Amino acid sequence: MQKKEKELFKQLCSFRSDRFDKELLQHASPAVLGHLFFNRMQGAAYSVLKKNECLGAVNREFRNSLKGAYEQNVERNRSFFQCVRLLSGLLAQCGCSAAMLKGALLCRLYPEGCRTANDIDLLVHPRDVGLLGRALSEAGFRQGNIRNGAFIPAARREIIESKLTRGETVPYILEIGLPYMRFLEVDINFSLDYKNSAPDVLERMLNDTVVNEGIVTLNRSDFLIHLACHLYKEAATLPWVKMKRDMTLYKYADLYLLLDRMSDSEISEFFRCAEERGLGKICAFAILQTAELFDFKAPALLTQAKEALLEEKDFLHRVVSPGEKKTYLYRTRDITERFFLDDRVSDLQEEDGR
Repeated sequence: MQKKEKELFKQLCSFRSDRFDKELLQHASPAVLGHLFFNRMQGAAYSVLKKNECLGAVNREFRNSLKGAYEQNVERNRSFFQCVRLLSGLLAQCGCSAAMLKGALLCRLYPEGCRTANDIDLLVHPRDVGLLGRALSEAGFRQGNIRNGAFIPAARREIIESKLTRGETVPYILEIGLPYMRFLEVDINFSLDYKNSAPDVLERMLNDTVVNEGIVTLNRSDFLIHLACHLYKEAATLPWVKMKRDMTLYKYADLYLLLDRMSDSEISEFFRCAEERGLGKICAFAILQTAELFDFKAPALLTQAKEALLEEKDFLHRVVSPGEKKTYLYRTRDITERFFLDDRVSDLQEEDGR
């Protein structure tokens, strides 16, 4: 994409911003539209155009593509919320501590139609993975993946590899047959990184859950910390880079939604919790990348994030390959420029001395 197209893309994704440059709309190209859909930001883009009374200022095909996606998002979320209620009932009978993450709560916090979810993420302690898995299996869920609209059972090797290298299970899937949601997919997360580490941190998080929007989830600071950890796990792990799922913008948008306009006291509490859990650097990684991609200014937040990385200048640019036991660094240091690269794998070079 050209420079102005990139600027328009970022503007259409910045649903919290009060700034809007109408001159950029002349660059509403197919390339911009494609990036919006690829990054799951099409609903937000339609909402931004509508809020700024600019729906008539873009090409009809550009506008109608976003409108159709937005309306589908609204209908899809009605089905999704039914699934959340179903799973909440199952968890209440399961006997293990579990917190719903990400989309289960965020779809209700975003402006209507701006955020959807393909699955429901749960956070549990590693010791409860088997118990929860059995409960899901008894309710009709099976482990596997959806490919070309059909359920494909997972092989035993895939199930084991996911637990060892991703800190989460292969999805549990139930054919539920709701509008825009034929299958309900549940992901069980039992680690904050790819190494399946910090079970004591998980224990503390799960001992301090709250009820928000009618679901059991993490408290505000821990919810943010988990989002940051999940983003870091995918952005800084080589298999995700190879799948081109490392910097999908909707994951950064979740942090943008919650971090933008935080009060100084909320920022202090967030960093206190992050440091207490030994996750200050990971949270700083997520905050600094999000701030650059969405151009939001929060001096107190950014100052604390930069201080957390003073002794780790390369932390924002490092990618780990668990299988090879190697680390790599990006040649492209600018986060926005890196985001728009067609092939980020080719931008990596092996790091010396680690």
